Amino acid sequence: MNRLPIKGSIFLGLVLSGSLVTPAARGQESIPAVSGIEPMVLQLDQAIDMAMDRSPAVKAAEFAVRAASLKASAIKRTRWGRLDAVASAWRFDEDRLLVPMSSQLLADGLPNAPFDRNQIHYGLTFRIPLYLGGKLSAGIDIAKLEAAKAEAIRNGTLWQVRFNVVSLYSGVQTLDGTLKSSANLVQTLEAVQSRLQLMVQQGDRPELDLLKVQDELAEARAELAGLQAQRTRLAGTLLALLGQSANRALIVAPLLDQDPTFSVAVDSLKTMLLASSTVQEALLARDQAGSGIKAARSEFLPSLVGQADYLWHQAKSEDGDPATWELSMGVQIPIFNAGARLADLSSAKARKRAAEEAVKAARLRREADLIYALARLKASQAGREAARAGVAAADEAARSEQIRYDNGASSIEDLLRARTREAAAHTALARARGELMVAGEQINAVVEMEVVR
Repeated sequence: MNRLPIKGSIFLGLVLSGSLVTPAARGQESIPAVSGIEPMVLQLDQAIDMAMDRSPAVKAAEFAVRAASLKASAIKRTRWGRLDAVASAWRFDEDRLLVPMSSQLLADGLPNAPFDRNQIHYGLTFRIPLYLGGKLSAGIDIAKLEAAKAEAIRNGTLWQVRFNVVSLYSGVQTLDGTLKSSANLVQTLEAVQSRLQLMVQQGDRPELDLLKVQDELAEARAELAGLQAQRTRLAGTLLALLGQSANRALIVAPLLDQDPTFSVAVDSLKTMLLASSTVQEALLARDQAGSGIKAARSEFLPSLVGQADYLWHQAKSEDGDPATWELSMGVQIPIFNAGARLADLSSAKARKRAAEEAVKAARLRREADLIYALARLKASQAGREAARAGVAAADEAARSEQIRYDNGASSIEDLLRARTREAAAHTALARARGELMVAGEQINAVVEMEVVR
């Protein structure tokens, strides 16, 4: 958790939980302008849509889906065989037959057969797998499941990017609210300093009171500058996530201060976890491991491959290019390989068991994430109500303390403490509002569905 001082021992917690997270609300008077670049004004929905369209992480996931899908298509097409053009050139130590020996060739007499020491052979060859013991089918299934895994990962990436956008957006809002509270504190201290200067000149207050206010004012100004730097960093990170240059001023529209609402029954959320990308990815990996067992078993079975060749043969001593063709079918029966196939099968079975345990782990982890997200939402709601009460109390206390100090009934220390508590209360409220929005969005990210609005 990053901490930024607001006043003395009072700190603003910019909570970064899950991934990129923080919270917010305020005016735009302290947003630094970048020369020659128009400020970007964003609403939350616009930011989410822009991230879905331009985020490099989303684009990378989409390309991964396309690559896996094309790879699956390529493997599936191998079952239809392969046609290649072939060519070879030969020079022998002595004249040799240009074409394979045949009875038709011998009918013309062996002395008349085509002999040459320089030969060129070219043509077409076609090979097709007729039976591979299920190895090809298993490979196709594995490739299809890999494409489905890439799709699940892409869906998970979309929700993670959305969560990051909401977290960063609310983080900028929190800093906006914090900046406003800090700027109000600086203005209040400046006003107190101006009044004290007159009272010190008239002898109504000791100069020590003025020095204390000046010290507090200098510290408040330094903290305000630090908050502005933090906002610049957070806004730049949000712009980068949207695929935009960070060298640009960003203005975020205020978020509504309202309670998140569920569009489905809370009890049904646990069931919805089964469709989340994390669980789906684990299930697909388990299915892939099952196909891996089939592929390992296919190594014990014979394989059958058909081949067709059509070749032309060329030599200087021959007029024309005689052509030959042939059809063949080859079978390969595995007999001995020192137990390597058995070891591969045992390994595939172990991977299947590991994948099954990974499915259980993924489900339990998602359930734990959901329980935490629901608890965080409940805690955030309570925190916001407490922050609202704190603001009302701090405002009234600061107002009363100002009256007492103006009437000489309290010290400058009492007034400064009241103003400090007032600024801290407003900061806490801004943080609580942002935290509540992030907590609601975290539930959406866990179930990967917009169930909280």
